[in-house]
Amino acid sequence: MYLKGVSVIISTYNGTKTIGLALEYLANQICQCPCEIILVDNASTDETKAFCDTWWDKYGNKSISYKSFFQPIPGKSYAQEMGYAEASYEYLLVCDDDNLLNEAYVQLSFDIMESDSTIGALGGWCDAMFEGNKPDWFDTYSKYFAVGKQGKSSGDITNKKGCLYGAGMVIRKSHRLQLNELGFKPLLTCRKGDSLSSGGDTEYCYALRLLGYKIWYDERLHFFHYMLAKRVNLEYVTKVRKAISYSNFVCDTYLDEISRKESHGTILRKKIKKELKKHFFQKIKNRLIGSFEEKEKSKEYFRNLYYLKFKQSEYFENRNSIKKWL
Repeated sequence: MYLKGVSVIISTYNGTKTIGLALEYLANQICQCPCEIILVDNASTDETKAFCDTWWDKYGNKSISYKSFFQPIPGKSYAQEMGYAEASYEYLLVCDDDNLLNEAYVQLSFDIMESDSTIGALGGWCDAMFEGNKPDWFDTYSKYFAVGKQGKSSGDITNKKGCLYGAGMVIRKSHRLQLNELGFKPLLTCRKGDSLSSGGDTEYCYALRLLGYKIWYDERLHFFHYMLAKRVNLEYVTKVRKAISYSNFVCDTYLDEISRKESHGTILRKKIKKELKKHFFQKIKNRLIGSFEEKEKSKEYFRNLYYLKFKQSEYFENRNSIKKWL
């Protein structure tokens, strides 16, 4: 058993523009449970680690321990794995370098996880805080910035949304060890530097579900996502949606395993047939002359068809990979 407490895991790449604010909110945490910050600089080129070390030494909360590390291998997953390995406590709270957690977040996370040993992953919700002005279109596309609520009410969302976004998510170190011992190998990887990828948090939630654990949401867990002006644009939305299309294809493998659907060609033929019924020719028209949203949805539609038709071998390899550790 690991020590009872909360390890806040921060992986960051060139995060000096936002991480000072994130650390300020962590320093303001009001908690009685043991807490530590594990910061991992993921091959930054702007001296992020030195900046954070100096900041915490001057302004940090003395009741919260602080450790920092440098991960030279690019890739958020490598940084997070280092953070998890260095964590002293059972509860691992993922805090991105632009997440501003409310002052009760750590203690509430501890209390909720302590209250039910069957909770595998716990999440909250966030508002956006902008460096510049809020665009008129933002509320329509806020989910692509991991902004908004993850459930209609607090409680078990295992069979509803069924997953959580990684920001602000709380998991158990013992579950990671359990998955490692089973031979679990993630099918998705997280972003490297400024590149975009998606779905590692969803994949982990689905893996926990396969082991019988709950996915839990609590609306008392609130934080802000600080938005740098350079990221708040529709081009970013397009890039995120492209990344999500592939991750959905991979994560659907887990959903099929959870639902115990057949693992042969028939399942993909059924999916392709279902997609072709969704106004195929209208999607072509929308792709050419539609609005921004119509074009984006048509892109998603054709990407999905492509994966189902031309990535079938990958689908079955993924199903077999899951079965090996399951």
